[in-house]
Amino acid sequence: MLDFLYTAVSWVLLQWHHLFNLLGLDPAGGLNWTLSIVFLVITARLLLFRLFVKQVKYQREMQKFQPELQKLRKKYKDDRAEMQRQMMAFQQEHGFNPLSGCLPMFAQLPVFYGLYHALRHLANSVYSCKHALGDPHLTLYTFTRTETCDAAQSKLFGAPLAGRLTDSHEQISLLGGTQSTTVTVILILVLISATATFMTQKLVRVGNPVTAEGTAATVQKLMLYLIPLGTLGSGLFFPLGVLLYWFTSNTWTMCQQLYINKFHPHEDKLKPPAGELGRTLAPPPGKRPVRPGRADGAATTSLVTRAPGDESAIDETAADGTGIDETAPPPARPAPPRPGQRPQKAGGNRPPAKRPSKAKKRR
Repeated sequence: MLDFLYTAVSWVLLQWHHLFNLLGLDPAGGLNWTLSIVFLVITARLLLFRLFVKQVKYQREMQKFQPELQKLRKKYKDDRAEMQRQMMAFQQEHGFNPLSGCLPMFAQLPVFYGLYHALRHLANSVYSCKHALGDPHLTLYTFTRTETCDAAQSKLFGAPLAGRLTDSHEQISLLGGTQSTTVTVILILVLISATATFMTQKLVRVGNPVTAEGTAATVQKLMLYLIPLGTLGSGLFFPLGVLLYWFTSNTWTMCQQLYINKFHPHEDKLKPPAGELGRTLAPPPGKRPVRPGRADGAATTSLVTRAPGDESAIDETAADGTGIDETAPPPARPAPPRPGQRPQKAGGNRPPAKRPSKAKKRR
């Protein structure tokens, strides 16, 4: 039923194998088949890169509407059926598809399962490869008999690519390896894959400044550790070649997330931190604050934006070319007069005007 899928995956794997043959690598060598699996991953991930970008955009768009979704959850918390209808209507109104965020993961499953089936088929064909080269069933879809035998017995650091951690000593020996070497290589590869998965989850959280709340926050914390643990547990059941595929794919995902965080950061990351603008416009220690220039032309002040810690002076210019201190405080109000004294006008203590004497009036 899925032979078309297995044939497609085997064909891509074989094309890379032929290319490395032309580059001078041994057709029966483990390095040739190892690189073929690695570049099979690269081929699949390059084809899925646009889907990954769409996934990131979808997740960021959904984060913008989280407050509205939270309001719907609170409003219809007692009626889950109505809450689901309202949320579906909200998503349709804004053009959101919940499955679009999972497309890259689902799109990789056919390649993963196709490679798993191919390597399992190779392991089952080892006995025929050794004892019945004329067996007409000893072919892997587009592979020839010789290519099937070479792939079945190819090794990575002495461990057969078709071997599994649960295989017996006899099965590993038929594949041309030793059980201790196979266990060591598989465990190291699984540990590196789990570490890459954990780092990817951390990078996703670093690249997303929006903090989840409630159940979403709990799920994120659980996924941070459950996914790497799942990678460790799955290493017991898959062949080494599939684990090599998994390792390469996880490493690619980690590098891909680094690229997104560096060159396409979340827009909230581009905003200055709270209080940064105030610190930037604040005057240096010991200086009075400078008010922006007035529109009536009486005086204009050029305000220079400084980084925190910059002690350079702030330029002040007046409309007539002379410096005007816009920061001078207004004149203080005069003190209230004492009993028997006249109230003093604003403007300072000016001496009272002298009255003409009586002799001058008589004249």
